[in-house]
Amino acid sequence: MESDHPNDLAGQTNLPAGQHPRINPDETLDRLTSKFLIIQKRRGHRAASDDTLLAWAAARTRPEASRVLDLGSGKGTVAMLLLHCLPGCRVIGLEALEVSHELATRNAHLNSLQDRWDPRLGDLRDPSLLAGESLFDLITGAPPFMPVGSGVMPKDPQRAAGRFELRGGVWDYAEAAAGNLAKGGKVVFLMDGLASSRSRTLHALSAAGLCISVITAVHPFPGRNPVYWIFEAGMGAQLQTEQSLCIRTKQDGAFSPEFEAIRREMNCIPG
Repeated sequence: MESDHPNDLAGQTNLPAGQHPRINPDETLDRLTSKFLIIQKRRGHRAASDDTLLAWAAARTRPEASRVLDLGSGKGTVAMLLLHCLPGCRVIGLEALEVSHELATRNAHLNSLQDRWDPRLGDLRDPSLLAGESLFDLITGAPPFMPVGSGVMPKDPQRAAGRFELRGGVWDYAEAAAGNLAKGGKVVFLMDGLASSRSRTLHALSAAGLCISVITAVHPFPGRNPVYWIFEAGMGAQLQTEQSLCIRTKQDGAFSPEFEAIRREMNCIPG
């Protein structure tokens, strides 16, 4: 999903001597956490607050997770954040867009994460991608939220894939998650803040047999409609609660104390 906060995580950094990854002219090398660097497109889909929030919610709901599946994994921002804050986990990321998968593969090598992170190229609707795999105790995803034809398609392929349902939408994400979730596991999705997206996600998760436990409305600042919804779900009966948080204290203002705390918890503030 494309974020309204395209540079929340990005901070230019100098590499240690002797560490020289291949960086193309249309790419930047940024610091994601105190340990991990990220290669990303200069004008493509950038690491941002939606990645932070999705990873934070996922880590909070399943801190003991050992097997993680990241649907629509992109260049691997959420996967790397989870690998940083959940040191005992291993992640498989499914990504259908070749340019994003190629970045994820390079990011895995750049950060020496090949033993813990397996970026796979393919459509999440294809069950053969996970053939022979055990079930997962944590599954994450930020499904695209616009049907094809409902708006102007961005020229950049990463932005287009993050916004439009080119290879399935939230219904497909929910079905893939339900089919690969271990007993007691959790699914965490992030969607844009439209009321219609909330309704569609509720129906998609329910149709897949998943029960929602927590819905978080993420507001850009107090008094404004949500910019994101975060859904936490699992199998079986759940006690559903609703909560909210604000990213900023006011329009164009500083980050709110609650979001600053989330960034610190996820180690997204360069140190």
